[in-house]
Amino acid sequence: MDRKENVLGIIEDNPGIRFNEIMRISNIKNGTLSHYVKKLEQEKSIQLERTPRVTRLYPSGISKEEAKICRYLSMDSQKRLIMFLLKKKIATSIEIREFLKKSPSVVSVNLNILFKDKIIEKQYDIPSNKYSLKNPEEIEGIMKEYYPGLVDVISNNTTEMLNF
Repeated sequence: MDRKENVLGIIEDNPGIRFNEIMRISNIKNGTLSHYVKKLEQEKSIQLERTPRVTRLYPSGISKEEAKICRYLSMDSQKRLIMFLLKKKIATSIEIREFLKKSPSVVSVNLNILFKDKIIEKQYDIPSNKYSLKNPEEIEGIMKEYYPGLVDVISNNTTEMLNF
């Protein structure tokens, strides 16, 4: 398999992957990888999302909404939070914090990011707000298409999710 096909395969298997992750997985140096990424982009085989400090790569034809969800599924804390909510349906920030084993501030930042991007919904409640996924069916569909291994993790019990 040539390097260009290898890079394309990595992107197709990991939508939303960061450029540096591709370098690590493929063992291709920065300049060489840039060359192949540019070729794939010119051929319209992939699409890039460039933000100030991060470039993410997606297979061609992925919608903006799918790309947004894939971006979060490629980030460990957000992926675990999304999967927890898929399994549990509704959870408080305390339950989420206990599951993620993260500080309250880290959980709060992650919840706020996902809320702002309309991935999760917040139900204001006393003593703790409740969170759920806005479109769980859409997220499950994206996971089945782009991350089939994660679907298996959800179907197992929640404690096994800690190990993925």
